Amino acid sequence: MELQSERPLLSILIPAYQYAEGVCRILGGIQPLSLGTCEVIVFDDSLDGEVEGAVAYWRGSTGMQVAYQRNRPPKGAAANWNALLDVARGEFCWLLHHDEFPIRTNFVEELIAVLRQNPEVDVLLLDCVLVDPASGWNRRHLPIWLRTLVVQRFPYYLFRRNVIGPTSSLVVRRALYPRFDVRLRWLIDVDAYVRLLRITKRLKLCPQIQIGSLLRRVDSITARLGSSIPQLGQEERAYLREVHPEDGFWLAPVASESVWNRLIRVSEIVGWNVMRVCTRIVALCCFGAVPRAVIKQAIHPQRTRAPSSAPAP
Repeated sequence: MELQSERPLLSILIPAYQYAEGVCRILGGIQPLSLGTCEVIVFDDSLDGEVEGAVAYWRGSTGMQVAYQRNRPPKGAAANWNALLDVARGEFCWLLHHDEFPIRTNFVEELIAVLRQNPEVDVLLLDCVLVDPASGWNRRHLPIWLRTLVVQRFPYYLFRRNVIGPTSSLVVRRALYPRFDVRLRWLIDVDAYVRLLRITKRLKLCPQIQIGSLLRRVDSITARLGSSIPQLGQEERAYLREVHPEDGFWLAPVASESVWNRLIRVSEIVGWNVMRVCTRIVALCCFGAVPRAVIKQAIHPQRTRAPSSAPAP
C-alpha cells in the first residue's frame, strides 16, 4: 500500500467486501481530486480478487491515486474501519461503505471548500438520501431539523433512533474520530457517534452536500443480522449501559421503567411513526429528494466497472 508523501486535508476511507461495483461507484463519484488535497484508501476484506482488480483498473485507466490493501485474513467490519482510521493521514476523515456514494459530480470540491472556509469545525453533518437502485426513487433519510436537534441537544437519543445515518454522513477531524467498539454489531455506529458528540460540539450542518445510501442491499449489515436484531439490540444496550452510565433513559431496560417513563416511550413511538409516514408521503408527492436523472448519473458514473476481462493483480 502506497500513500502520498504530502499530508492531505481529507482522507477518503473505503472498507470493501465482495462488492467491486460499489467501490467503482465511489471512485467514479469522487474524481477529479485535487492533488495533495485528498487521499483515497481502500482496505479490502473480500475473499476474491474482484475489488483488487477494479482498483487496479481505475489506477491504470484514470491515473487516480488509490492506496489499496488486501486483508489476509479478513479483519471483519469494525476492525477494518478502525484500521483505516489508524493509517489515515488527513486532517479530516470520511468513512464510507461500499453501498454509499457521493451524489453530485462536484461533491469533493464542495466538501473541501467547506472545510477550508470553516477551519474551526470538527464535524460536518452531510445530508443522507436513501436510494432505490432499481427505480432511482429516493427520499431524505430524515428531516434536517430533526438531525440537527438531536446531534446538538440530545445525542443520547441516538441509542433509540439513529437519526444521523451511516458513517458517510459525517466528516470528522481525524484527531477526534473515535475507534469503533469491536464488541458491538448493531449499535456500533451510534455508540461511536455519541462518544464523538460528547467531546465536541463544533459541528456544521451541510444540507447542500448529499451522500446516497442504497436500499435493500442483501449483503448489508442490517440484512445479514436479520431476525437477530431485536435480541442483539437488547444485549448491546445492556453492555452500553456500563459504557455510558450517564444515559439513564434510552439505554434503560423497559421492564424496570416507571409508568411515566413508559408513557414517554409510547409517545415517542407514536410521534416517530407519524413523522415517518409524513416524510414518505412528502417524498412521494415531491418525486424524491434528488432528481432521478442525478441519481442515475451517481449510480452509473463513467467507468463504474472494470471490464470483466481485466485481471486481478
